[in-house]
Amino acid sequence: MKRTQSAWVLTLALGLAVTGCASTDATEATPTPTEAPAGEALTLDELVDAAKAEGTVRVYTSLPESDQEKLSTAFTEKYGIKVESLRLGGNTLATRFETEADAGSPTGEVLLSTALDFLLGATEQGTLLPFEETGVNELLGGLPEEAILDDYAGIPVFQVMSTGFIYNTNLVDESDLPDSWTDFVESDLAGEACAVAPDTSEALMVFMASLRDADGDATLEKLGQSIARWFPSVVPMNEAVAAGECAIGLNSAEFFTHIMKAQGAPVEFATAPSASYPVVSAAVASGAEHPNAARLFMHYALSPEGSAVIFDPATGSFGAFDAAEYPADFGVLPPTKHKEVLAQSQEVLKLLGF
Repeated sequence: MKRTQSAWVLTLALGLAVTGCASTDATEATPTPTEAPAGEALTLDELVDAAKAEGTVRVYTSLPESDQEKLSTAFTEKYGIKVESLRLGGNTLATRFETEADAGSPTGEVLLSTALDFLLGATEQGTLLPFEETGVNELLGGLPEEAILDDYAGIPVFQVMSTGFIYNTNLVDESDLPDSWTDFVESDLAGEACAVAPDTSEALMVFMASLRDADGDATLEKLGQSIARWFPSVVPMNEAVAAGECAIGLNSAEFFTHIMKAQGAPVEFATAPSASYPVVSAAVASGAEHPNAARLFMHYALSPEGSAVIFDPATGSFGAFDAAEYPADFGVLPPTKHKEVLAQSQEVLKLLGF
């Protein structure tokens, strides 16, 4: 199974929570669809019926609003189940879920997040249900092995993203793009670049810490000096590049560039000196109020039908069943290495000038 130690990858983790209660009557030992215990898969038809009876599902998501809306709309049109979505970028999703779970308040029932360390921790603590206990993989006929992260409690990959530079074609020629980070910080692009602040996202912090490990403190410090403006999220950074406020931005997902180009923006995508493939994963809360609707949403999101609503390998956006098309150097940092690089956070921020 492919598990290379790429320093540029975060995963996205999907896990679903199913709650159920066993009958005290021996004659009712076989659970009804709404009582299916964790790990005991219903048939898909039974799951659909049980989910429709619940009628709604809450999703906390780090996906772009447009993608989440497309996915939710397609799910609702197919099953008639309402999706209540709340977009929480970067680290705010983990903070919101943990705060609500600790307080015993209703939480997001399905989580779509890039915070792999958080997802693993919540699964180990029991607030998220391990994927193998949801029954969803059996209903899907089995995900490709590359789409299941064994080192992370078997969390499934929901999306793999190709990331790198977004640049304004009126300000930057393709021949100006650097071949290394050392070249970048010494080039004319220094001072003309924008970036998303690494303290807003676990994935970005891993990216910066990994760059430090590979190229040293001096390069990271110079990179910080090269950034003319830091943004709280990738969307406003992309818009600033398109408007010419920045000549180039890092890290942006390739699929964003395709969307903006289709709308007439003068932007292009280029791979960065080191490959970066953040991963979005999904999980379901173990205390989900609508466990069957949550399982069904996860099933749909992971399925080829659902992922095709928002993902396209031709644009650098891959779903779970696109594993055969994942980039050859795609991989996920092992949990121990992941924690090691995150432990550098304060040093990394200081080097970058925060």
